[in-house]
Amino acid sequence: MTTLDLSGVSVPKVGVEAGFRFGWLRHIGIVMGGASGAAIVLGAYNIMTSQPDRAFALLQGWGPAFLIAIVALFVVGKFLEGMTATVRESFSLVASGVHSSAEASGRTADALTRLADHGSRQAEQVERLAIYAAQEFPGMYERFDRQDETLQDLTRSVNAIRMSLGSADGGRRDGSGS
Repeated sequence: MTTLDLSGVSVPKVGVEAGFRFGWLRHIGIVMGGASGAAIVLGAYNIMTSQPDRAFALLQGWGPAFLIAIVALFVVGKFLEGMTATVRESFSLVASGVHSSAEASGRTADALTRLADHGSRQAEQVERLAIYAAQEFPGMYERFDRQDETLQDLTRSVNAIRMSLGSADGGRRDGSGS
């Protein structure tokens, strides 16, 4: 069984580390090591073997500053390549952020459009119901009028029956018959 040792206290690594694998020393180590150093030495050897008298005269005329300048140019070139990669990566991150923001804005616009469509459909349904109700109200009024007429007819009939019963009764209205 594996334990996670969650109760154990671990000290996080903090601080600045300096060495061959960090910072400027890393860039200088990369420049001076491997194939780049071999290419410089091989190029200088080819120049010196093809025209040794002119190469030594040129080196004596320019001095060691020439070699230092070539190495410095190479180091600056490597540094600028690394910086270009960093800038390119930064722009890539910014572009992906802008792209995802644009996608989110598009999704928001789609959601608002759907919400507006839903609202307009509801408004159309309310409008249809209002038109239907407006078309049905005259018919309802006619039915109410007919009901009123029927109730008035029934009231007249009941009154007529009561009057006829009242005259046959001898004027008694309590309905007891005695």
